[in-house]
Amino acid sequence: MQPNPPQPGFPQYGQPPMAAGPIPAARRKPRANAPAAVIAGVFALLAAAMLVWFTLYNVFVAVEANGGLSGITVQNIASGTISAVVLVVAAGFTFARRIPGVWTLFGFCVFYVIAVFVGMPLVWGTPFSSQVKWLFSFDDGDSTAMALMIVFSLLAAVAAAIAASVKSPGKQL
Repeated sequence: MQPNPPQPGFPQYGQPPMAAGPIPAARRKPRANAPAAVIAGVFALLAAAMLVWFTLYNVFVAVEANGGLSGITVQNIASGTISAVVLVVAAGFTFARRIPGVWTLFGFCVFYVIAVFVGMPLVWGTPFSSQVKWLFSFDDGDSTAMALMIVFSLLAAVAAAIAASVKSPGKQL
């Protein structure tokens, strides 16, 4: 008496499953475009450096000129430090070509530009024209740092949008 031949579907007890051909490799998730991700990350790091410059300028002004910390100086120091750290972390995920990280970098860069142009004048009651004049006057270190941060953030946002939109397949095994 002959045993029953293997049936399609579930393997018989004690027999390994039959493979119909080569086992396909696990499909990799797409990643952000490499050149655009590197460019976005570099611009984000430059924007973070400008935020550090802005923070240090406010620390030196608070110590030398005022002899103490005022409310706006504390806000400038805290927001500059937190924003620089957030940009560096987002730039790290951008260098790793993670698409959600690249979109996060895009969102933060756009947020920082809007916050400087619209948010700060609303919070402190500064007229919009005075804010723009201060930003692009390049007369003090803090206005120069913020103007360059805006330029680098806009460039990083554009490069991040390109990097996240033009996906590249991940490395194949």
